[in-house]
Amino acid sequence: AFLQELVERDNCKFEEWCNEMAEMRKQSVARGKIKHEEVKELYKRLPAEAGSPYDFISLEWLQKWLDESTPPKPIDNTACLCSHGKLHPDKISLMKRISEYVADFFYRRYGGGPRLNVKALCKECVVERCRILRLKNQLNEDYKTVTNLLKITVKGSDGFWVGKASLRSWRQLALEQLNEQDEDTEHSNGKMNGNAQNKDEPNEEKREEEEELNFNEDIVCPHGDLCISENERRVVSKEAWEKLKQYFPKAPEFPNNKECCSQCKILEREGEENEALHKMMASEQKTSLQNLFHDKCRPCLGSWPQETDELYIVSQFFVEEWRKFVRRPTRYSPVSSVGNSALLCPHGGLMFTYTSMTKEDSKLIALIWPSEWERIQKLFVVDHVIKITRRPSAEEAPESELYTSEPQLCPECREGLLCQQQRDLREYTQATIYIHKVVDNKKVMKDAAPELNVSSSEAEEEREENKPEGEQDPDFNQANGGAKRQKVSHQNYVTYQKQGIRRSTRHRKVRGEKALLVSANQTLKELKIQIMHAFSVAPFDQNLSIDGKILSDDTATLGSLGVIPESVILLKADEPIADYAAMDDVMQGEGGLGAQGR
Repeated sequence: AFLQELVERDNCKFEEWCNEMAEMRKQSVARGKIKHEEVKELYKRLPAEAGSPYDFISLEWLQKWLDESTPPKPIDNTACLCSHGKLHPDKISLMKRISEYVADFFYRRYGGGPRLNVKALCKECVVERCRILRLKNQLNEDYKTVTNLLKITVKGSDGFWVGKASLRSWRQLALEQLNEQDEDTEHSNGKMNGNAQNKDEPNEEKREEEEELNFNEDIVCPHGDLCISENERRVVSKEAWEKLKQYFPKAPEFPNNKECCSQCKILEREGEENEALHKMMASEQKTSLQNLFHDKCRPCLGSWPQETDELYIVSQFFVEEWRKFVRRPTRYSPVSSVGNSALLCPHGGLMFTYTSMTKEDSKLIALIWPSEWERIQKLFVVDHVIKITRRPSAEEAPESELYTSEPQLCPECREGLLCQQQRDLREYTQATIYIHKVVDNKKVMKDAAPELNVSSSEAEEEREENKPEGEQDPDFNQANGGAKRQKVSHQNYVTYQKQGIRRSTRHRKVRGEKALLVSANQTLKELKIQIMHAFSVAPFDQNLSIDGKILSDDTATLGSLGVIPESVILLKADEPIADYAAMDDVMQGEGGLGAQGR
């Protein structure tokens, strides 16, 4: 009985739902018939007869009204309005001309607007469009006329200055200007839909970028007057200027007798004086500091000169910047100070030991003779004096000579620098390493003369890279074989921590060796996949080693395995072993057949 009651209750609900669905379907069919009859009746009266009043309505809305699947929304004609609030001439194709009777029904039933009747046609936009079209047609004729007028030599003061760049491109500028006016007329309505507004944004940015290309503004100086450079302008006749003025009424006008900008003349004279002063300053400094200009004349810590017991230190960055100025005084600014603070730690101590300055840190410093140091102190502002002194021991043996520095070495910061260098070596990204494939356990590389295995193009590239920037002086030559120099930043000593990991010479890539970009957190397995693509050797056939150490843990990172930037990893590929026994059987079988045949 319980189950029977549940079944009857469920059946009752189902019958009610079926009745509701049938009623809804009946109502929908009725509404569809009504809509169908409405569309059928209005469709006949939709076209506007000749001489009868009419309205313009959105074609998109009308198509949605004819589609019975979606109820139409209120009529929206705002996207087709011009800046005067009337129907834009270029939007006619988006509208449909319908009879006033149907329009009255639509607006009464669905609402919306604005309503556009015969009075909504914009005469102002049509007139402006016709003017632009006439100007575009006239532009071709005026271009020929102006070209002929420019061939006439202007005599006397009856002429005007025009920029040569403007004359070369005035036709294109005029055409772009007319097109911009056309676009402004088309997109000036602020009530346009969101898509149109988004489309206008890049056009506005483009126009802002091209503001500097206005006609004849290429001869306007920063002070708003006529520029002093006559190479950038020429005189045109009055007739030619009047033609150009028709297209560019707001262009700056400079008669032939117009004087150049007085402020620019003063600045030009000052610039010439400064240029001459810089040349004289560079010549005097080069003559006074010959040893600093030529590397071959500078002292070297590796072989301490016997004629002095003390040497001074400046940053290599200062030397490079000063040489740039001396070589090209009109292009580079003069150097006014010697910034040695970059060579010191925050405590004021020296960051480098004597041994490091003779090896890996030699590219960061420059040694100065005492006599030349006196001239440097007179020519430049020195923030910190750094001096290296040779002090012989009591035994007076050359190998026991001691070297002291002022200021002294800061052990804490030096240790921190070394730790930072080690961290940098194991925390790199996108660094270059080299994979060298070994054949018969022999590395195909001539360590004694690596240049022999370098191709001519690589050797040339090497020479170009090692050549200092701005190197033009034949007397200049680096004593260390032209190795690439490293610049010293003036920020603080942390810059040296980054530069300390850089090698002083470029790795010479030999034949059979390929460069790969890797990161410290990359696993050995990922490296083997890179090698597979480069050498066509499967990862399980690769035997890798670095500095005699076998690399076997595929899950270990390159940083933990001691792979640092510029490392050379040796690749020994396992070759497939031939089945000589099977080959012997085949050969014997062929020999037996041959003997039987004989």
